[in-house]
Amino acid sequence: MGLFRSDPPVVDFEAVIDTDGVTWQAFTDEDGVLVIDTDADVEVFVNRAIVGGFVYPAWVDDYGRLVIELDG
Repeated sequence: MGLFRSDPPVVDFEAVIDTDGVTWQAFTDEDGVLVIDTDADVEVFVNRAIVGGFVYPAWVDDYGRLVIELDG
């Protein structure tokens, strides 16, 4: 019998892109919550992320964690 883990893979991303096409420098904190690297008070709706120079579909889940669709 095998042991299965449901932990998502760790992915290093360079930035996120919002629905208006604006690229934002960002990172995740120790809990995996997305943090936009800006001093401005903004609301950002993420729909893409840049990973290794490529753009992938992405979104932020109900817990504030960035989800990136690497396959498909």
